[in-house]
Amino acid sequence: MHMWYLGGIDHRPFLHLFEKSDTALAALGIQRRWAGAHGGHPCRVGLSDPPPGSELLLLSHVHLPLHSPYHASGPIFVQRGATRCVLPPGEVPPYVQRRMISLRAYDHAALMREAQIAAGSEVGAQLDRLFADPAVAFVQLHNAAHGCFSCQADRVAVASAPRDPHDVIDGTPVT
Repeated sequence: MHMWYLGGIDHRPFLHLFEKSDTALAALGIQRRWAGAHGGHPCRVGLSDPPPGSELLLLSHVHLPLHSPYHASGPIFVQRGATRCVLPPGEVPPYVQRRMISLRAYDHAALMREAQIAAGSEVGAQLDRLFADPAVAFVQLHNAAHGCFSCQADRVAVASAPRDPHDVIDGTPVT
């Protein structure tokens, strides 16, 4: 049994941005993009590669907002219409499986306990190993080559808490 699940980021803070003009977005440091035919722009909300032609926003996102020396932000893609995806325990999305991934394990004080680089096909096994340490609270995954935040793994025990009604599990809204 896996002790972790991967979740996308909350979609709600980005909804209003899709209605802004390109000029207004540029003033905020955001770029509108369109998904190509060969991937490369995975949505960090829906945890998937958008279909070709999908509207995306490229923007800076604070992915480690906690008060910590590791407080961090970086570029992400968000697809128009995507809602937060929470995958079943042990499932790793295809866009992660195709990349070299940096795994960064943090404790409850948001201090890094361990970091490593693994082939995407090995991410599940590495998350199992990292979460075997009870001091690990969460693990952030980053694309190793470009350093972009990919998604976060949390303990399954956290998933049993009341869910946000905007959460989606395996493409189905939680009710």
